[in-house]
Amino acid sequence: MSDPVRFSHLRAYGRSAMHGLHARSGAEADTTTAMERGTAVHSIVFGTHPVIGYPGPVRRGKEYEAFAALHQDYEILTRDEYAKAQRMAEAVKECKLAEPYLKGAVEETLLFRWMGLDCRSTPDVRGADFVTELKTAPSADPAQFGWHALRMHYHAQMRMEQMGAVLGLESTILDCFIVCVEANEPHPVTVFRVDEKALEVGEKLLCLWAERLKVAEASQAWPPYVSCVVPLTVPEEEPELIFGDDNV
Repeated sequence: MSDPVRFSHLRAYGRSAMHGLHARSGAEADTTTAMERGTAVHSIVFGTHPVIGYPGPVRRGKEYEAFAALHQDYEILTRDEYAKAQRMAEAVKECKLAEPYLKGAVEETLLFRWMGLDCRSTPDVRGADFVTELKTAPSADPAQFGWHALRMHYHAQMRMEQMGAVLGLESTILDCFIVCVEANEPHPVTVFRVDEKALEVGEKLLCLWAERLKVAEASQAWPPYVSCVVPLTVPEEEPELIFGDDNV
């Protein structure tokens, strides 16, 4: 595969080689409402892409198709989601603490060579000595966002963006920031600086995923999570069972 490796590809290899192949093949992930809203917030804050709300009740049917045909270059949201994205973007723009970390080259793709791989990275913002990602999340509370960031591997993403600037541009990137706006009103904004330990752990993950990618592509084998029958057990001290929706 000749396309440069992106962070999303490496993260997919973190799940399994099968997931990595799927990501590297160019298959797009199913878009959720939260993902659409996040893309719209980025576009509004940075002015990179026009966004519009569809005035109808649902985004389907002949009326919507006609509307979409007239707005082919727009990111089209529902009316309510568009209004919400606007409020979130305005909260980001009004945050004085975040302002200096949102100034610089916006969504500039960086090409670089790392671990024998052609890679690419596109920071939301690249300043003189920092990179910044704008994130939307269910909570911008530092006590909660940290767990969300670890689950999403943002520390690995920021390390890859830092390396992209250093290796691709030979620049000195000292700091990595995440500007997070909460999805729920009143849309508080929190600015996080990713510390050195987190970036080191992120690089270890990147190295692990990159090695898995190289082995899979060299052997032309992309196994799933496991290739054998695995036991399903419960702890000796059986925990209290909590019954939920079987469809979740």
